[in-house]
Amino acid sequence: MFRKNNQHQQPSFFNSDLLMPDRMRQQLHGSWAGVFRTEVFMHIPEERFAGLYSETDSRPNAPVNVLVGGDMLKDGFGWSDEELERHLQFDLQTRYALGLDDLSQNVPTLRTFQNHRRRVREHAERTGENLYEVVFAVVTDEQIEKLKLKVAWQRMDSTQLLSNIAMGSRLELVLHVLQRGVAALPEARQAIWRQEQAAYVVKQPRHIYYGLKNEEVPGYLQQTGELLLTLLSELEAEGEATEARALVERVLREQYQVEAGETIRLREPKEVGADSLQSPHDAEATYREKNGERYRGYVTNISETCDPENPVQLIISVQTASNQTDDGQLLAQSLVEQAERGHQVDKMTVDGGYTGSKSEEACDAHGTELHPSRLRGGKSQGKHWGWEQYSWQLTDDGIPEQVGCPQGQLTILEPGHQEGRWLARLDPDVCAACPFFQKECRVEPRKRSDPTLLVNTRAIQVAVLRQRITAANNGVRAGVEATVRSVKNPFAAGKLPVRGLLRSQMVVLGSALLVNVHRLTHYYLEQASQLAENMSGAFILSLFWSLIALLIAVFRRRDVVFEQRLVFQADAADYVVAQPVNG
Repeated sequence: MFRKNNQHQQPSFFNSDLLMPDRMRQQLHGSWAGVFRTEVFMHIPEERFAGLYSETDSRPNAPVNVLVGGDMLKDGFGWSDEELERHLQFDLQTRYALGLDDLSQNVPTLRTFQNHRRRVREHAERTGENLYEVVFAVVTDEQIEKLKLKVAWQRMDSTQLLSNIAMGSRLELVLHVLQRGVAALPEARQAIWRQEQAAYVVKQPRHIYYGLKNEEVPGYLQQTGELLLTLLSELEAEGEATEARALVERVLREQYQVEAGETIRLREPKEVGADSLQSPHDAEATYREKNGERYRGYVTNISETCDPENPVQLIISVQTASNQTDDGQLLAQSLVEQAERGHQVDKMTVDGGYTGSKSEEACDAHGTELHPSRLRGGKSQGKHWGWEQYSWQLTDDGIPEQVGCPQGQLTILEPGHQEGRWLARLDPDVCAACPFFQKECRVEPRKRSDPTLLVNTRAIQVAVLRQRITAANNGVRAGVEATVRSVKNPFAAGKLPVRGLLRSQMVVLGSALLVNVHRLTHYYLEQASQLAENMSGAFILSLFWSLIALLIAVFRRRDVVFEQRLVFQADAADYVVAQPVNG
């Protein structure tokens, strides 16, 4: 039965926050723990997790905000489950961050955390909703609203993340799948396989591979494929569609070519796709080569605010997907998700990997101006000016309207005979007097008409993007690279501690959320220091003016007393003169 947690709102006699000295309490509240508590923990939408629990009257659930918050602290600091448990039990900052103020209060066990993650995974498989993405969006949007941050200008970058799988050979992969398929058979059939195919089933795959010579590997791969084909027949005879059977079918489809007559042929390496199975322990991880490096896992895309008027910049959007996913697709996904959250992105600063038709179409659909630091492909080659040397005017819908040559002549663009083609007719007298005509300029002379400029829509789009590339723009984009490193910092060598796409998404979201917490902590400490400095200066200034006022008052009082004394003396003299003289 679901019950919302409000124990942190009811201080008890054993509340650690009340028992500690004032200075220690102030340090605790000003640390990351205090910021996490007020900016994350207290804003976790627990009611969104109600569907994970029974609706009938039963034992209440463990506090959802403690489970979600603890998971995010674990991912942000790179803790293991055992380390999380120790921090929950003995770390005062962790307990305060998660509202566990009562020292006599029990903390959730590791089994409770594991069951919670299983429920979140099953919910995502059933509905397609990742509840950790919901938490990240709700918490981040409230932080943005509180600080009045501007989100219209953002910068974005992506990075490769390795799945928690071993980097094995092709033979090791198929042997792993073979052994896993055998383990799914009844005990009697398993015993027969171990007896008849001991060379393939009994030993660990890496031990088999290391004991072979290079020339023996192809034969083992061929023989393993034939065994997989036989094993698949036995698994199909069992009638149950198990995960092991699906793995066997996938490996046979990706690594082998089953031909007529039940003969099998090992595929050449170039025939195997990059989205093929990389490990039986993570069926969603894919393969990619980038900048000479090989990756087996996922790609994470991060977008953060970058408006210079913002007092602090926060990560606002995170996507994790197969590492075969194009950056342009990740950009499009981010814009869709942010639009659903009510964010209007007017300007997106990216690197060249985000340029292309997918990202540009997505930006046009959401009214976003793409500002790349470079473009895919080289600049215009040859003796002519590049299209970026010309000035282009487009309508609000992105339709080319006017063009200006580098020498300043402006003319209207007209649609050509073919779709996507444009032409501009220029003044023949101006062109004839131009020293660049029929040389660097792309304007072509015509016998029966004025000099004409021919261009297609894609060339215009690329030219406009090139014109947006500036040194200042590149400097703004570079800041997001540090953000990416901060998010990856808990994962040694960029290798995630988990497997599977959903768990990878949850871990990266937790790390990104804690990066925001650290930034907010630094910002609030600076604000407090500045406030203290201002108050100190104001106090000194107030004391100075108080002293001046006091001195003025003293001197005024002195003058008043002196004037009163003169009056008294004058009155006394008049009194003496007025008295009669005796005898």
